[in-house]
Amino acid sequence: MKLILDTNVLIDALHDQASTTWQILELATTDNTQFFASDKIIKEYNLVVERQVKNNIDKKNLEKFISQVEVVPVTHHVKAVRYDPEDDKFINTALSVNANYIISSDNHLLDLQEYNNIKILSPKDFYYFYKNQDNEDGQKEWADIFWNVLKR
Repeated sequence: MKLILDTNVLIDALHDQASTTWQILELATTDNTQFFASDKIIKEYNLVVERQVKNNIDKKNLEKFISQVEVVPVTHHVKAVRYDPEDDKFINTALSVNANYIISSDNHLLDLQEYNNIKILSPKDFYYFYKNQDNEDGQKEWADIFWNVLKR
């Protein structure tokens, strides 16, 4: 599965290592997901880590994630995000690698829902889809989620 991660997901992941966003970052170590980014996106990731991450453990974890992202050349240059053209870099990178998903918390991207068969999902929606894709009805996953909530 080919994924593009919006920078805001990195920022969201910092707040809670049990969060959906943090779980998505951990998918970089699995065999069935592959994260891609352009040079421009990687620079933005690194800038966020440099400016916003004060905790050394979080910094190392985010740097590890970034090191697992495959940097690719951008071969597409569409203008798809009308109200925030800066977000076009995620669309263009996704088109360049024929990605399956863009994961974002940005409403400008989420409002598109899909672009050229690339689905654009919030971190929560993507993670629940990902975890339930092998379950016929997702009942086991939901039971696990509720069990973990009750254990706290």
